[in-house]
Amino acid sequence: MTLCSVLFLLYSGMTTFNDFYYSFSPIIADYERENHVFKEMVKIAITPMISSLSLLNYVDMDSEVEVLGYGISLILLNVGMYLGIPAIVVIGIKRKF
Repeated sequence: MTLCSVLFLLYSGMTTFNDFYYSFSPIIADYERENHVFKEMVKIAITPMISSLSLLNYVDMDSEVEVLGYGISLILLNVGMYLGIPAIVVIGIKRKF
């Protein structure tokens, strides 16, 4: 695969992501401005993700392998926080009833 084809794939992927993101983002932003409770819920929901990303300020990344390793670790940490913990809670609640 040539550099041009890699760049094209990255660019077209970003274009697709931007099209998807901006298809719903303005609606959510308007709703956040109108509804302060929703705004606070969004803040609470994204705080763990932002906090986990701030961990990168405290590590030395001298190679692409280290960047990849820390990136994968953060993805797994966020998956655990957003999917794993709620799943464990739901399973625990179901077992009690």
